[in-house]
Amino acid sequence: MSAPIPSELIDSVRHGETIVFCGAGLSAQAGLPTGVQLAHGLSDRIDGFDGNKDDLVEVSTTYSAMRGRHALLTFLLGRVNDDRLPPTAAHLALCGLPFTAYVSTNWDHLIERALHVHRIRHRTLVTDSELPFLQSAEVPVIKLHGTLARPDTIVVTDKDYYDLFAVRPGLASLVDGYFATKTLLFIGYALNDPDFKRIFYTCTRRFGPLRRRAYAVQRGVAAATIQVWREEHVDVIDQDALSFSRDLAAAV
Repeated sequence: MSAPIPSELIDSVRHGETIVFCGAGLSAQAGLPTGVQLAHGLSDRIDGFDGNKDDLVEVSTTYSAMRGRHALLTFLLGRVNDDRLPPTAAHLALCGLPFTAYVSTNWDHLIERALHVHRIRHRTLVTDSELPFLQSAEVPVIKLHGTLARPDTIVVTDKDYYDLFAVRPGLASLVDGYFATKTLLFIGYALNDPDFKRIFYTCTRRFGPLRRRAYAVQRGVAAATIQVWREEHVDVIDQDALSFSRDLAAAV
């Protein structure tokens, strides 16, 4: 039986007060490789690698240092190819909802394709240079970790993460404002995912106990983990992405 969706979240989505963060789990459902699979592929190309072979950031940092940035991006672009991939049913269900904005840490274009199916005007924002062209009638699609269409924007190494908000202060300010004023919904993330923790703590630590509750969709989370995140003002909804998206669409 699916976990119920909190009425506060339904109301927030209905009134256009929700930002949805889309993680790698959504893209994996479309057939794209996971971060762990990419990390294994890279680590297999490094003789004697003795680090964490599951950690894409660690492996990418090492690979870039040994082989160069161009070699790293060439590998990633060759493995993460979404040219012919249609959006999944979960993408289509999510993108039919009245979210204020979509924030993605994925490099692919599946969200944009799903919005196109629904004929929803949107603008992809990757660097600060796109911000002045955002119009009020457009839904922002913020690609925090870059996009396949612009390899120079991809965030994957330690340095990329350290520099992320420094080199894109405009986008950082926009996302910061969302964290301060909107209800946040995380889908496609594991709660122990470093990406999830890094984004969440970077953007919320300043707002204290009065910030809005956030919601994270994930199946089979341990009770102890649920309690930890509840203290961080994050309620866990025990559903898979597709069931949740369809239930939310029906409720809204």
